[in-house]
Amino acid sequence: MGLTSCEGCQFAIMDLGNRFLELFKDIEIVQFRLMEEEVFVTPKMDICFVEGSVVTKENQKIIKEIRKQSDILVALGNCASMGGIHQIKNYHQPQKMIQEVYFHSNKIDNPEILDLEKIVKVDYTIPGCPINNLEFLKLVYSLLQSIDFKISPRPVCEECQLRGYDCVLMPDPKTGKKGQMCFGPIIQGGCEAVCLKSNMPCQGCRGLYKGAQVNNHLKHLEEIGYSRQEINHQLEIYGLRNDVEEFINSK
Repeated sequence: MGLTSCEGCQFAIMDLGNRFLELFKDIEIVQFRLMEEEVFVTPKMDICFVEGSVVTKENQKIIKEIRKQSDILVALGNCASMGGIHQIKNYHQPQKMIQEVYFHSNKIDNPEILDLEKIVKVDYTIPGCPINNLEFLKLVYSLLQSIDFKISPRPVCEECQLRGYDCVLMPDPKTGKKGQMCFGPIIQGGCEAVCLKSNMPCQGCRGLYKGAQVNNHLKHLEEIGYSRQEINHQLEIYGLRNDVEEFINSK
């Protein structure tokens, strides 16, 4: 089921190719917008994967109906699990922003963007933007075999180092340029450090991992020359700022 999203996580699932088709031996797909354009009444589901953010009142109505109709509900990807890029507006005068985008802004829904689990009960989460489709497969087969699904708590940094990628946090030895703002040390691994492979810093789309030393890392980013305003700007890209602030306030 898709809410407000780019549907990238659904495409990631279809990228599994034959491995996705093999699932049909064990499951029946009752609704999948990318495979069938017909609009269905929300059916009764054993497992429902929800992609996208709750951006409108209609989205709120749909997700509550989905929760009633689903034995197991899975938040699929960053938008569902963390609010995604839509959550940026929470920090930047939402009323002013919507007026700049829409001419008749008073007719457009403009609620606060919340993580899915703050609206309905979420049983499992597959993080990322987009998801690691192998984690999707693992979850499906785990549920089919009545095995609990868990993602091991480990940082993106671990995957980055194991693959021998250059640490973008470190200053450039040739130019002396300061390191990039990377959240790899505090973000849940499982993405295979795909951004770091292209020398792009981790922006935190998979969320914090359990045991992350958040305060220490934020302090380090300030020590290498980044202001708290710059850090917050980066934290907002994938909805990470809210999680970081909740973590800090809980200590």
